[in-house]
Amino acid sequence: MGILSRLLAAAMLIMVSGCASGTETPRRAIEGTPVTVWATIYRLVDGRPSSGGVPIRAMNGSEIGPAVARRDWCDGALAGSMRVSGQVYNFAGVTGGAQANCPHGPSERVRWQRSSFPYGTGSRSNPLRPFRTIACDLGWVDGSRPWVAGGYPEFGQELYIPAADGVVLPDGSVHDGIFTCEDTGGAVTGNHIDVFLGPVQGNMAQVIAQNPFDFISHGQNRSFEAILLPMHPAPSEQAPSDDPVDAAGPDCGRAALLCRLRGQFQG
Repeated sequence: MGILSRLLAAAMLIMVSGCASGTETPRRAIEGTPVTVWATIYRLVDGRPSSGGVPIRAMNGSEIGPAVARRDWCDGALAGSMRVSGQVYNFAGVTGGAQANCPHGPSERVRWQRSSFPYGTGSRSNPLRPFRTIACDLGWVDGSRPWVAGGYPEFGQELYIPAADGVVLPDGSVHDGIFTCEDTGGAVTGNHIDVFLGPVQGNMAQVIAQNPFDFISHGQNRSFEAILLPMHPAPSEQAPSDDPVDAAGPDCGRAALLCRLRGQFQG
């Protein structure tokens, strides 16, 4: 191989490596509405079936699932999502008399509905996504308080949290700081957000210990800065891009052609 050929091969290798790692691609500018928020966490509780436990009832009072150990039932009622023997149940509302003696009084009257999603259902029949879904005040619940320029975010609007950018998640992936307002909660009002962690085992102290985000408050209401991103236009409203970098994808940097080829080789 001639010197020129070797130099070209080396240059291509460097460009492809930069495409894969992303180290050569600068982070995109984050533009949006600055907001000050504070955050808590919620999760999908795994409930243990128990013959002497608390039944899972729908709003009409009918039993739609097995009886569950009281502590698990109460934890699930507070979190709003519970998985029992592979079936996920979500908060449907509060009605009737108390079913269990729970530390959080209002949870005692929770009723349930089945979810078709593996981690539960958000506020518009959307799937809950671990480490991505956040419950936000969208102006839908009692006690709602405007917190974004005198108003509320839209359902599906994204929130960028700089303190989450670069955090290593339990599966080894790295968070990009982007969360989505796609759930609500009766206690989530004003600039309070609730981050969904997915299925996490143990009591609340153990859950807190497994939380990867250091911006989460545990009773202190610690506030931090975030950026509410503009809503994305619907796919039909997006104009096609003539930029080969955009066409190849955001991780390709300037080596768009090499990235496309590399993706084809790997796919």
